[in-house]
Amino acid sequence: MFDALKEAQFSSDRPVTRLLHDAPEMRVVVFGLEPGQEIPPHTAPSRVLLHLLQGRGVFLTGKGEEPAYPGAFVVTEPNESHGLKAAERTVMLAVIAPRP
Repeated sequence: MFDALKEAQFSSDRPVTRLLHDAPEMRVVVFGLEPGQEIPPHTAPSRVLLHLLQGRGVFLTGKGEEPAYPGAFVVTEPNESHGLKAAERTVMLAVIAPRP
């Protein structure tokens, strides 16, 4: 069992990622971001679910910007752009399936 909020780590220099699960079918990563930090939009050959657990910000997807708040999530299709910009201390869980 994992508690993503307890697993998240933070750095004033950059977002911090921690791999929580890694299998061919799925990868699970927790991100810790300080205010103003960003995971720049990028693509992956897999479907990606971004779920905001704590904080506030903006999801950056191929469909545009969507508000990010606790409980909100977006799902992006393979090769669709995705990222996040944090407005406050933020914890986000990413589920990538299948693992690229």
